[in-house]
Parts: sequence; structure tokens; C-alpha cells
Amino acid sequence: MRSSHAPVIAIQPCDPSGRRVTAPDRVPWFARGLRPMALLPLMLLGGCVAPTHLGTTAVTRQTAASGAAGATLDAAARANPLAFLDRIGWGADSAQLSQLQREGADRMLEAQLRPDPHPVLPPQVAQTLATLPVNAPPVALMPPLIIEERAIEMAKRHAGNDTDAQSMQTQLKALFRRMNTLTQQAMTEQLLLAIYSPDQLKQRLIWFWTNHFNVFRSGNVGPMMADYTQRVIAPHALGHFRALLQATMFSPQMLLYLNNAQNAHDHINENYAREVMELHTVGLGADYTQTDVTNLAHVLTGLGVDLADRPIRVRPALRNQLWQHGLVIFNPARHDPEPERVMGHMLQGRGLDDIEHVITLLADDPATAQHVSFELAQYFAGSHPDPAMVRAMVCSWQRTDGDIAAVLRTLFTSPQFAASLSQPQLKDPMRYVVSAVRASFNGRIINNVQPLIGMLYRLGEPLYGRETPDGYPLDSGAWDGPGQLVTRFEVAGQLAAGAPALFRPAPSAPSAGATPRPLPPPHQPPPELSGSPVYLAAEPTLSRATLESLAQADNRVRWNALWLASPEFMTH
Repeated sequence: MRSSHAPVIAIQPCDPSGRRVTAPDRVPWFARGLRPMALLPLMLLGGCVAPTHLGTTAVTRQTAASGAAGATLDAAARANPLAFLDRIGWGADSAQLSQLQREGADRMLEAQLRPDPHPVLPPQVAQTLATLPVNAPPVALMPPLIIEERAIEMAKRHAGNDTDAQSMQTQLKALFRRMNTLTQQAMTEQLLLAIYSPDQLKQRLIWFWTNHFNVFRSGNVGPMMADYTQRVIAPHALGHFRALLQATMFSPQMLLYLNNAQNAHDHINENYAREVMELHTVGLGADYTQTDVTNLAHVLTGLGVDLADRPIRVRPALRNQLWQHGLVIFNPARHDPEPERVMGHMLQGRGLDDIEHVITLLADDPATAQHVSFELAQYFAGSHPDPAMVRAMVCSWQRTDGDIAAVLRTLFTSPQFAASLSQPQLKDPMRYVVSAVRASFNGRIINNVQPLIGMLYRLGEPLYGRETPDGYPLDSGAWDGPGQLVTRFEVAGQLAAGAPALFRPAPSAPSAGATPRPLPPPHQPPPELSGSPVYLAAEPTLSRATLESLAQADNRVRWNALWLASPEFMTH
């Protein structure tokens, strides 16, 4: 289970401001499973939806409230600019600080909630990403690898002697190294986008949703991680939750990781059915039973993956039910067509139609709104979010049919979020490393992200490295152990000295007759962080102890390390 799940509380109806109102505390049983438009009258009665025929006075009051919220956020961001930029992105740099000063927090937030679908990257970064082989679609990337692996395995089984078997083993190791290289390329892409992409909030959300719908990078999943983050998650990161849930449910990565590819009518595997309810949607403690999990597993039988992209053969009576998109297939011959009852809803054994019904059922359940809103609040506002803020987010979810951008707008414009900017909490390793890079190098282009990948490993939060489906913990208390802090001091020291390995060409094996690689760039002195816009913005908020410590530094590297390892920088 996730390390910090939402508390099991009644889901309170509320008015648009988030205040509780007198009404039943759950959608009535006879309305469960209806799509949100069908629930509109009930939500109006419960107070979570403002009616469309609001009078002039009500509209004026709503507009005034929105303006007041924006002013509150602007004031809080002016007082704590680094905290604000740490929350809505991967950390401040000089460009974002200038934008915040020009536009104010409210306008900047609105632009981040509606980012350009084609953000402009630094040319060198854009060129690097465009040439990464890992960005090929899985249907082009994986079948040749799988076919090659199977051929080597077959040759190894039929090897006539130990020498031949050893040769086959050597070929397998080389193939696995190539697959691992693809996984490393996915990490490279995600880190470069986190550091340099202007759509900072979307990049933060891509990490959040990848963690929420966690898959582990082992085996055949690793080479497809770029597809998972950039084609499965990214298009829906600020969209509707139902579409995001559907995209993950029909992704080869999820179906392989949680074993639904092995789930068939004669061999039921409940792994994905359990986690999609407990972790992805309604949450632990919601109104479901083990019987619901088992029945859902039956509904999901036949939804799987064919990595070799082979033609699927079924008997003629089932051909019109066969479905394939890329590497994902629905094989009716593996599906259990018996009717099943899931969370009070009778599903009639109609294959893909039932799976789509389940997606709507889970995405629209009020418990999902509560569970996911709580985790979003944890991620952006702090480990123990104010219940009133979470209730307001749930109301926005219900009003907008699970529009993630609308839910986040409610979060970021709440008085509780504004207050949280002056209540810092420890950054997790990914936030710490990326924010330190953005603050230290201020847009200078990194050639080799391998040192950053290594830092995340050492800090215990490697990309795609959480083996269990719960994802990395969102509670900042999970990252404050003594060993963690010692390693952060070491990372701070590397970056303080300029981390020259980041700016050397990425390692590659030389080939015969190849043009020699260009020489490493000239040695650069360590960055002068004491005069950087990020430090100058933080200086008025620093404690006396931090200021005294910095004053005692006897050289630039030491000063940089003390700043990057200070309590103020390690929190957000």
C-alpha cells in the first residue's frame, strides 16, 4: 500500500468555496455509477456544483472571491518566491524569478495550468531528445528485441557444447545492455525536461502521475519507460482523470508490471485489479471488498500484451471481439464472459465494454476524488494537508468531471496553500537534485545526466526504481533519515564544485574509423551562487544560523556547498 494514503473520512458535500453544507455525505446508492452529467442534480442539491443560472449578485460574489484568492496567492508568493516556484515547478531559476516578478503568481499559475502543447526547449536539449532511439513507439521498438531474445534463448537451449552456450550467453548480455541503455535514455529525457522545459508544473505532474501509477523498470518494461511517461502519462497530466486512468489501464507497461498480461479465464491473476482499486482510484478503506477485487480481475481477463506483435488467432465466433492497439490486445479467447458484480454494479460479460464501464465506475466514484485529491494536496502543499482544502478540491473534481487542472487551480488558490508557503517541508530527492541543478547552473546545458541518475540512486529515489506498486512516499518524513542527509551533503559538494562531469560528452563506445569526439569543454570555475538571483531571493528569509554559517565559508566551493545543504534550500 502507498506509504501515505488518504485518511478514511466521510466525503463531505460542499459549496463552491469548500465549506461543508447540510446534505447526505455520499452520493445515494441509486445514483452510483451514473456519469457526472446524470449526477448534476444530486450534486447541486449537495452543494458541490454552482447552478448555471446564478444571479448577478452571486456571480459578483464569485468573481470577487476569485480576485481575492489571486491577491492572496500573489502576496504569499512575493513573500516566499522560492517556495512558490518550488511548488509549481522543479525549483527556481533566474528566468522564472523574473517572470514571477513581472506577472505575479496568479497569472504565472494560470499559464502553467494551460501550457503550450509544444514548449520551446533550448536547441541543444531539443536536438538531444529528438535523436534518442527510446522515443520510437513500442510497437516499433520492442518486437525486434523480443524476437532476437527468443532466438538467442532457443539457440542456447540447442547449443551443441559449452562454447556455443557461452557464446549465446554473451549475446544475451549484450542484448540486455542495449535494453538497459534504452531505460537510461528514458531517464535522460525525463531529467532534461524537468530541468529545462518551461512547462514546469506539467513536468512535476508527469513525475507525480508516473509515481501514482507506478511501474518498475525491470525486464521488458524499462525500454518502454519513455513511452510511458511521454505518451501514456504526459498527454493527460492536466486533463481528465478518467482519460488518464484509461491510458494507464491500456498501457503495455502497466499490464506487464502488474501481471494482467497473465490474467486469463483459466488462470486468474488479481494483482492489477487489487492495485487499481487500492492505489490508483478509490483507495484503501473505500467501500469495496475482496469479492469486488476478485470479480474485477475476472472482468479484466483477456486484456494483455503481445510484445512480438504477432497475429492473434481466435475461432471465428470470437473474431469480432478481438481488439489490438499497438502491443496491447484484448483476446476474447482468454476472457471470462460471465457476468460479475463490482462495487454494487452488475457487469454483463461484454468484454471491452465492461472494461470501459469499470474505468468510468472507478474514476467517477467519490472515493477516488477524495483519495487522489488528498495525494495531490500532499505533493504540492505538504505532508498533512488541511481537510478543508481537500474538500474544496473534491468539489472541484465533482463539478468538472475530474478535470485535473481545475482541481489544482482550487488547491493553488486556496488560503491554505498560500499559508503553506511559509511552512517548509523537506524536499524528496528528485525535487532536491533538480532544484539544485536549476539554481546552480541557471540554464547552462548539461551534456551528460549520468551523474544526476547516480545521485538519485544514492539518495534512494531512482527514476522508475520503486519495485512495489505504491510508488515513492509523498510524506516528507520519509526522507529525513541521517543517512539521507549525509548523502545530500555529498551531492551538495559535487554541485558546489561545478560538477564538471555533467558538462562532458556523455560516455559512448568508440567505433572503428569514427571521427574523434570533440574535446571536453574548457574548465569552468565553480558557480558563484552567492550572487545568483536564486540566493538573493532567498536571503531575506534565511535564519541567523544559516547566514552565520555562510559568512564563515573560506572559499567559493565551501560557500556553495553550505548554501545547497542549508535547511532553507533542502526544504520547499
